[in-house]
This record gives sequence, C-alpha cells and structure tokens, in this order.
Amino acid sequence: MPTYRGTVVMKAFGTGSKNERQSVMLRTESGEFVLRRQGGNPFADPALEALAGEEIECEGSLHGYTLIITNWKKV
Repeated sequence: MPTYRGTVVMKAFGTGSKNERQSVMLRTESGEFVLRRQGGNPFADPALEALAGEEIECEGSLHGYTLIITNWKKV
C-alpha cells in the first residue's frame, strides 16, 4: 500500500457547493487530500481532527481527492 507524508490541516472544502464543510486534509508536496479513515465517518472523525497541525506518515489508497488511510504515525 502506498505511503504518504504531510501535515494534517483543517480546511474549508467544497466552497460554494451544497457540500461545503470543514474537512481534515493532508497537505503533501504533491497536493492536498481529504483524509478519511477506512471505516470512519466521512464528515466528522474526532481521531483525525485531533491530528490537526501534526506531521504524519500514513498508508492508504487515493480515490480522486480523498485519501483513505488504514494507519498512521506522527513524525
């Protein structure tokens, strides 16, 4: 499974659409991706929200702009 590394940020996503919301995102050198835990709630995940401001390394699969992660660690 691919590995990704970056900083977790809370950021507005879907601005101007009916799905506009604050999302947990991973900011990497190659772009920003909405973070989701496999099996987690796609709209509110306290475990991921708690990582805001932290640099992490994670394993997951990229689906469009969404990175579904299976595990992570702070670096």
